Amino acid sequence: MKEAIILCGGLGSRLRSVIGEKQKTMTLIDDTPFLVRVINYLKSYRVTRVIFATGYKSEEIKDYFGEKYYFGVEINYSEEKTQLGTGGAIRNALSKVKYDNVLVLNGDTLFEADLYKLKNNFTKLNADISIICKEVSDKSRYGTVKISFNEKHNQVKGEGLIVSFDEKIDESEISDKENLYINGGIYLMKKSLIETIPENEKVSLEKDLIPLWIKEQKIIGGVVSVEKFIDIGTPESLSQYKEEQNIKNEI
Repeated sequence: MKEAIILCGGLGSRLRSVIGEKQKTMTLIDDTPFLVRVINYLKSYRVTRVIFATGYKSEEIKDYFGEKYYFGVEINYSEEKTQLGTGGAIRNALSKVKYDNVLVLNGDTLFEADLYKLKNNFTKLNADISIICKEVSDKSRYGTVKISFNEKHNQVKGEGLIVSFDEKIDESEISDKENLYINGGIYLMKKSLIETIPENEKVSLEKDLIPLWIKEQKIIGGVVSVEKFIDIGTPESLSQYKEEQNIKNEI
């Protein structure tokens, strides 16, 4: 688990009223781009190589992080010429991937989950992909993930096999709500799985690929984390995060 793809090519349309035309992952928190916090999180788990999957305003990221190393982390870039969606962005970064397995995460969220538990689930199941999930009261914004916890797949509490994945549906329509979580947006994937994603096509990892892989009976692991989930993707969530940071700084 030495390498990570960070998805940071989104347009940030919902944040325009707050940050203008800026790349949203470069939003300043205490004068430091949010993306730095994502890098520091990865460094704490000994990730030494990062691929920024860029698109919109890619030059802002390159100008800040440079072309070679950032505090001991090797920096690489893939750049979308047109918007490819999350799945397409991962596929576009494939030529930069060096190892057989690669972490994938969003650059506008920070979920400080235990990546060693993710790796354990991935290895134990010999999974094609393992996903970190979280339990929240309102799943409508994030969609729902159902995990099967049985003796075969649950040798460790909170780890299992994902059996359904629905992106942003009405929770009131779900009859069986047991073992439902949200997608935490952190993935450990086999390079060979990324190779199956159509090249140069706009495709969503969450809406298109993961539901398809479940139908194809790919092995998809799930790990439940209770750690804090930070999302700066909307003006409301960004404002809430900044308020929380101010409280912490005052203490």
